[in-house]
Amino acid sequence: MKFGGLTALALVLAAVAVPAVAQDRADAKKSSAPADKAEKAEKVEKVVPQSHTTRLTGTFGGVRMNYSATVAETILSDDDGTQKAAVVTTSYVKQPRDPSRPVWFLFNGGPGSGSVWLQMGAFGPKRVAIPSDARDDGAPPYPILDNPDSVLDVADLVFIDPPGTGLSHLIGKADPKDFYGVTQDAKAVAEVIRRWLSDNGRWNSPKFLGGESYGTSRSAAVVNQLEGSTYNDVGLNGIILISTVLDFAAGADTPGNELSYITNLPSLALP
Repeated sequence: MKFGGLTALALVLAAVAVPAVAQDRADAKKSSAPADKAEKAEKVEKVVPQSHTTRLTGTFGGVRMNYSATVAETILSDDDGTQKAAVVTTSYVKQPRDPSRPVWFLFNGGPGSGSVWLQMGAFGPKRVAIPSDARDDGAPPYPILDNPDSVLDVADLVFIDPPGTGLSHLIGKADPKDFYGVTQDAKAVAEVIRRWLSDNGRWNSPKFLGGESYGTSRSAAVVNQLEGSTYNDVGLNGIILISTVLDFAAGADTPGNELSYITNLPSLALP
C-alpha cells in the first residue's frame, strides 16, 4: 500500500507537471515570437543598393559623343553597419571612360530639393522644353528635348539628391536629425562624393562642385568636410555657385535681404 500510495502521488504530480511544462514551453515560444519577427523584419529592412546604366549618344558643345547614364543608390551606414540612408546619384560619363577627365558634382538647394532642376533645366543631356520668356509652361506632359548646351563635352556630371530629397530616403528608424542640418547634410554629401570617386576610379580626376541657391551654402560646407573637418583627402579644383546665397544676415551691410527679419521674429517675440 505504501508503494502504491507513492506511485499514485507520482502520477498525480506528473499529471500536474507535464501540462505545466508544456504551458511554459508554449509561453516561451510565444514570447520569442515577437523577437523572431523583429529579427526577420530587420533582415527584410536591409536595403540592397540598386544601380542601372543606359548607353546613349548625343551632341554637346558641337561634339558628338557616346556616354553612359547611371542611376545608383549609395547606402550610408552607422559605424556598426546599421543602414541609415539611401542616397541617389545620376551620373553622365563619357565613353570610353577616362580616369583623368574632369567630374562635376551638382546639387540643388531648398534645402529639401532634389537635383532634378539643375539636371532637367540646365546641365543634363536632356532638358524640359519650357518657354524662355517666362510664359506659363502649361500642364504635363512636357516635351523632353536634347540639350546641346550641356557641359558633358568637357566634364562628366554627377547629380546628387541629398538625404530626404528627390529619390533619396532614410532607412528604417534612422533619426532625421542625423541628416537634416547644415553639418549633417554636408557630411552625407561629402561621403557620397568620396564613395563615387572610389567606386568609379576617379580620384585622379579634376573635381568640381556646383550648387544652386542653398546649394551654394552646401558647397561651402561640403568643401569644409572634404578638405579638413571630416576628411582631408579630396582636393577640389573649383566651385561653381549658381544663384548664390552665402550671407543670410540682414542689416545695413546687406540691403534688400529682409528675409532674416521675418525668420528671426518668432525667436525675438516675447511670450
